[in-house]
Amino acid sequence: MNLPTKTNKLRPVDINHFAFYQGAQGIPFTETSREIDALHRQIQSKLDEDSAHKQKPLEAVIEKLEHVQDRVEGAWLEIVERLGPHSPPVVTAILVSFLALAAQVIDSIMLGPGLDAVGISEPAIQYMAAFGLASLSSLCFHLVHETFLNTKLDAATKIVWRILGAFAVVALIGWGVLRGFQVRFSAELNQNPLGRFLGEHPILSSIFFCFVTLAAPLVGAAAIHYAQPQIYNWICWKRAKGEYDGLHSTLSDARKKLEAERAALTYQKSQLDARKQTWQSSAAQYHDRGDKRGARQIPEWLVYLKATLWSLVGLAAAFVVGPFLPVLYALLPAGAGIAGFLYYRHRRFHPTYGQFKGQENTHFAVSTDRLQPRVIEPPTPKLLPPPEDKDENPNR
Repeated sequence: MNLPTKTNKLRPVDINHFAFYQGAQGIPFTETSREIDALHRQIQSKLDEDSAHKQKPLEAVIEKLEHVQDRVEGAWLEIVERLGPHSPPVVTAILVSFLALAAQVIDSIMLGPGLDAVGISEPAIQYMAAFGLASLSSLCFHLVHETFLNTKLDAATKIVWRILGAFAVVALIGWGVLRGFQVRFSAELNQNPLGRFLGEHPILSSIFFCFVTLAAPLVGAAAIHYAQPQIYNWICWKRAKGEYDGLHSTLSDARKKLEAERAALTYQKSQLDARKQTWQSSAAQYHDRGDKRGARQIPEWLVYLKATLWSLVGLAAAFVVGPFLPVLYALLPAGAGIAGFLYYRHRRFHPTYGQFKGQENTHFAVSTDRLQPRVIEPPTPKLLPPPEDKDENPNR
């Protein structure tokens, strides 16, 4: 039990020692009780401050989450109403997208060499350009399909997208026919029977190469139309579910932590109140002891004795270092003696609360001092004789 006092601000003192000192000095117990109340309020304020540093961030988190709770729950309820409480299927959409991408790659491999006609002879660049053209054609077909489904598009946008789609169809057909002639020409140069076959069946070869050229972009557009809504719905469902679960988990955790912190603060305050009662009771006991007994002052001869002992210590040190500097033979004993005298004299007149309590004026209930003079009780007084007047009423 430590109590910071006005006379000792840096180092707290024991409450029992402080109460004993104040009782011995005749200071009323109300002053000691006031010091204990001040200590109680100080510790309680520190508890409130430390708890506030923990509660305020939690309260800020709870306030922020409660502010967005309605929006997150509304978004989740809308997703549940539209897609259901379970995750929508997305495996088929991913598989279709993968197959469409494979079709684009195969189309690029087959039609890439046809870019020799436009001056692109590097195989890697041919495949990359063919893949880009096929992807661009798929995008054009998808936009054309949107013009028939999206009612929010204006007429000018629909016309432009449909013109792009028609141009992509014509370009791809022309590319397919060109690819057929190129294959026929290459087969004839190599005297391959394929060249004669393609020359004898020009319509069939044109249909084949046009189909190969148009098939991959059309498959890509169809895959976009089929997979994009399902993947988008799955992403929206996962995002709404994650936000909903994360908000409730974080909000519940923050509320539990705030409740636990408030309960801990209440428990610490109840413990502090119980300790205050213990302090008051113990301080009252030692205050009463100090009031009745007080303390004895250290004898003055003990100050001189301790100062002499310090002088002897200084003399011993002087014999060690004196040969190097002879003046120390006188300075060390004198300095040690004077310093010891001043120190112990100051302690004699200004003891600390603990030293003052250690010098309690103890009274023994049973003395063991045989030389103590015994108290002689006075003799029992004799009774006066009764009066001799017999005529007088004896009852008077």
